[in-house]
Amino acid sequence: MREVCEGCGKTLHCCNNCHHFDHELSRQCTLDGTFWEGSREAQNYCEGFAMTDSVRKAAEEKVSKAENAFHSLWEK
Repeated sequence: MREVCEGCGKTLHCCNNCHHFDHELSRQCTLDGTFWEGSREAQNYCEGFAMTDSVRKAAEEKVSKAENAFHSLWEK
């Protein structure tokens, strides 16, 4: 639950990165029974947390680009 982005250092386990987050709802969460979190960007301990696909894909793309850039240094 204490995972952070290697690129920017921000927490990954937060409402903004959750599949169930919906800013258009009054509670901003599609799950019933979850606690209100004051900050949508702060780390939380919600057991219903599920990483969004877009965040996961963006993180994987960043890692892939970094690996490719590193390997290209030695290809000449």
